Amino acid sequence: MEDVKSCLLVITNPGSAQPGELGASLCRLDAVVKDPEIELHPRLRHFLENRSYEKALLWLEDGEPEKGVCGG
Repeated sequence: MEDVKSCLLVITNPGSAQPGELGASLCRLDAVVKDPEIELHPRLRHFLENRSYEKALLWLEDGEPEKGVCGG
């Protein structure tokens, strides 16, 4: 999960990203979601599939993201 969290930190703070780091992080998270070998908590999967990266990061840090229009 540290790989996912580090990608989320880059995506949610793009101003501090190194050149190419933002795109690489987005691609990595897309790959994680598509990989059937990687078991993700259903709630985390939901956030990542919907590109709700701030909610995913908050959830990983044991916060409680606000419900959106999808109810997730």
